[in-house]
This record gives sequence, structure tokens and C-alpha cells, in this order.
Amino acid sequence: MKALITGASGCLGRAMIEELGAHGWSLRTTARTPVDLPDFMAADLTCDDLGPLVDGVDAVFHCAAMSGGWGSPQAFHAANVTATARLLDSARAAGVARFVFASTPSLYADGRDRLHVTEDASLPARALSPYADSKRAAETLVLGSDTAAMRCTAIRPRAIYGRHDRALLPRLRATFERGILPLIERGSARIDLTHRHDAAQAMRLAADGPGGGVWNISSGEVFTFRALAELVCEKGGYRPRPIRLPFGLAYKMAGVMERAAPLLGGKEPALTRQAVVSIGRSLTLDIGAARRDLGYEPKVRLEEGLDECFA
Repeated sequence: MKALITGASGCLGRAMIEELGAHGWSLRTTARTPVDLPDFMAADLTCDDLGPLVDGVDAVFHCAAMSGGWGSPQAFHAANVTATARLLDSARAAGVARFVFASTPSLYADGRDRLHVTEDASLPARALSPYADSKRAAETLVLGSDTAAMRCTAIRPRAIYGRHDRALLPRLRATFERGILPLIERGSARIDLTHRHDAAQAMRLAADGPGGGVWNISSGEVFTFRALAELVCEKGGYRPRPIRLPFGLAYKMAGVMERAAPLLGGKEPALTRQAVVSIGRSLTLDIGAARRDLGYEPKVRLEEGLDECFA
């Protein structure tokens, strides 16, 4: 079996290389920037000819995405929707049998606390960020493309972290290095994470899952944001000063910073509304369906996963 891994230079993409390689898959990898990876072909999924990428491939594992809480809606749409649509078309034309998409549970976020969320939970009428909006549209394209000829599935992994992570832990560490520990609502929001190896395991299993299916994925462990932050500080030797903020005030501050950002060069502000929701409102996933349908079982506990990040 031969697999194409998109976004192969990222955290999940590199974990997929390890996961599929360990299970005997032949690999082709791609990202926009040239990098030394198996059978690598540099490509921009939004505009390049994708035929050579999918030629002779049995399964596509689509990990490439523009993520985060900052950027224009147009940029998110191009990277996450246009690229996915073009890849689906090329995979279908090439006779690819399986297409697995890395989606996101950010789809569920609506500004309220949401605990033990299942895959059939209601989604907000309007996404809270351009990222969530674009990933929701891309996921809809993927699941709507499922046919007997090309089975399409998706996972919604919660907050992937580990080696090569460029988002979650680096952002936290940068904040703590500045001597700040933001505690919105005293850091009481409950969250779960997903180690890169567990997310990769789920992607592999989803390739054999029921066509048209989507599954929540996490470590199965739930922490308050404060407990997570304190553990990261302990591992990294950080001594930040706690700053306590009510959710409403933090959200308004983030909105002001976002509106001011274009006047200050366009750089991502220190606080975004998506970040406030992410660390100030609870969101945890029910992973029972992944256990039942895919045989998924998380293997990496948080302390072990953080050790990898600080090694």
C-alpha cells in the first residue's frame, strides 16, 4: 500500500511518516517547502498540478492546513478549502481508494463550556474564527465526496502536541517566557489534548473505517488549563506571574488587539479571541465512537508527551 502524506513537514505529518512506516506502508510526502523526507515532492496544493502527487497512490492522508487564530478569511479558505477540493479532485481522478482528512474540534466551539462532546453535537450557526469556518467547509467537502470508489473519512483531533509542534506548546512557552500566566476565569476551563502519535494512529485507523465517518480524537485525559500550564512551567522551569481575567474582559481585550493589529504592521496580537475561547472555555471530547468503530486507544499520557517536548 502506498500513501501520500500532505503537510509532511509538520507535527502530524512527521508523526504519520513514523506511524505508516512502522506498519509497512510505502510513502510519498509533500509540503510547500523542500525538506528531506521519504519520496518528497514539493507542491503548493492551492495552485500546482497535483496529478504527480497522487499517481500510483492507494490512500491520501491530508494533514496540510493553515491553522491558528490569526489570518485573513481569504488565506484560510485558500489553504484549507481550495487546497482540499483540488486534492480530492486529483485523488478521485487517479483512482485513490482512501482519503483521510485531519479536521478539528474547533468546529464545536461556540463560546460556551462544552463537555464530553460527541460527533453528532450541534455546531454553531457561525464559526468563531476563519480557521474553524474553513476547516468545517473542508470537512464537509471530504465527507460529501465519499463513494464506493473512494472512501472518505475524517478525524477531529483535539490540540495536537509533541515534537515538531509549531502551535500549542510553542505559544504557551513563549507566553511563559515573557513572565505571564494568563488565567481566564482562574484557569478553570477543562481541556484535553492529543499527542502526535495518537493522532497519527487515529489517521491510520480511519483509513480502514466506515466511509463517510468522522471521529473525535484525544488522549482521553482531561485537565484544567491551570493544571496544564503549571505542568508546562514545571517541565520548563518557568516562573510566570499569574494574571487573572474574567472571560468577558479578556474577550473584549482580544477584540481591541485584533482591530489594532493592522495598524501595527499586521503581526498576530498577543491575545486573539480564538485564544481566549480556547483557554477560557471548557471543551472536551467523547472518544467512545473512535474506540468502538476504529479500535482507537490513546497510548501517550500527558507527562510522557511533555517530556518529548522538553527533551
